[in-house]
Amino acid sequence: MQRALSWTLSILFHAVVAVALLNSVSLPPLLPEELMEVNLTEVPEPQPIIPMPAPAPAPEPQAAKECPEVPPAAAPLPMDKTVVLDDAPQPPETAPPPEAEPAPPAEPDVVEISPSKTLPPEPEPAPEEELAEDGLPKKIYVRKDGTVHRGAEARFGRAMMGDYFSYSPQEFSGQFRTKDNRVISIIDARNTKYGRFLIYDSKNKTLRRLKQAFGKYVYTVGPSVYADEPVTGSVTFLAKDDRIERFILVTDDDRIAHYPVKVHVREEAVAFDGPAGRVEAMFSRPPYDEGHAGVVVVHGPECADPGMVQAFTRTLSMHGLAALTFVPRGCGAETPAPAGTGELAEDTASAFDFLAAHPSIGADKAGIWGSGRGVPAAIRAAGLTSPRFLVCMLTDGLAPTDMPNRTVLAGLDLPVLWLITGRETAKWRPLITVLEALRDKQQRPFTIVVAPAKTSREVLEAEGARSSWVEQVADDHASLAVSWINGLK
Repeated sequence: MQRALSWTLSILFHAVVAVALLNSVSLPPLLPEELMEVNLTEVPEPQPIIPMPAPAPAPEPQAAKECPEVPPAAAPLPMDKTVVLDDAPQPPETAPPPEAEPAPPAEPDVVEISPSKTLPPEPEPAPEEELAEDGLPKKIYVRKDGTVHRGAEARFGRAMMGDYFSYSPQEFSGQFRTKDNRVISIIDARNTKYGRFLIYDSKNKTLRRLKQAFGKYVYTVGPSVYADEPVTGSVTFLAKDDRIERFILVTDDDRIAHYPVKVHVREEAVAFDGPAGRVEAMFSRPPYDEGHAGVVVVHGPECADPGMVQAFTRTLSMHGLAALTFVPRGCGAETPAPAGTGELAEDTASAFDFLAAHPSIGADKAGIWGSGRGVPAAIRAAGLTSPRFLVCMLTDGLAPTDMPNRTVLAGLDLPVLWLITGRETAKWRPLITVLEALRDKQQRPFTIVVAPAKTSREVLEAEGARSSWVEQVADDHASLAVSWINGLK
């Protein structure tokens, strides 16, 4: 009993102490959690905004007018006037002679080697030649073309390179265009008096011959047409896939190198039936698309070199004009005996019938182009058939006495472009008077353009009195004639 009483008193004592402790501690009251605090303010209604009147635009001053980015199309050549293009070359300015520079000190250990010198021919190895440990000759031979070979291990490589990376030199010729629309022509004149490839720069009006330096694709350029030294430039042809694509041009005239890209026109060998049998021809077309205008090119009864004729047709096709050329009758024999103007006119008429029936041309876009001594035959062929137009390019190689009389010229009732060029345009003044009378009085659709050739003195001296192929290839006559043909309705 005594023990139970002590436990009860102990429990009461601890309870009193716990209550006293709880009352002595003050805790802050627990408030509900804040969910959102919103500041409500009264917003006044927006006032209507009245726009300010726009100020009147100030008149544009006359000096602020600029040329449009895209120039307007060139106006067509007038049919009732004679256009004279003054392209006479300006006389060169006389520059003061340069001061003599002091001669550089002699260098006995340096020997100047001319780029035109070649290595001696490769010597044949002697039967008793000393061999290396691997059984191959110890000597290494350097061929003239720059190929280094040593025994069978190099002969295999040379054969592979020759089979898969060899291009015909004929691939080098063509029209090449730079980024600034500068046309550089490579002409295959190896079978002419030049004897080599020619390079003509349409910008600088320079004509040079190319000399093979080393290998097959590197040529040097001399200071003039027939001089090879000192070397003033180089041409390195570059290939892409299976054809020559461009070349690297480095000259003393330009401070930077140029990389002209070749314009690959479409060419194919064709044949047509002529009065004297089958006639072989070459058909050249622009690089892309169909429906281009086309011409039969008549260069005269003489037997011209195919490489020079091809250079002319490629120029026409580069400007968007298809061209068909054929070898005059009698030029394919061992002893060339070209036919006269009458036979040439008959073959030209047959060539035109073939061109007009070609699916890529059509009769409404086919014409005849007479160049130089081929103009009389072209005029006669126009009377034998019905071309859409006629281009008569009168050059220095044609004499005024070779032209038809007034009656024949009056019978031309089709559009005719009389392109009078060369260095002796004054001799055509009587013919121009006749053509102007037929145009003004008898309403003949004649367009007369007098375009004196703008050629450098070195080109004049290199071409001779009756040679004008380089002018036809390089000058802007093709572009002028194509714009006239495209403007016909």
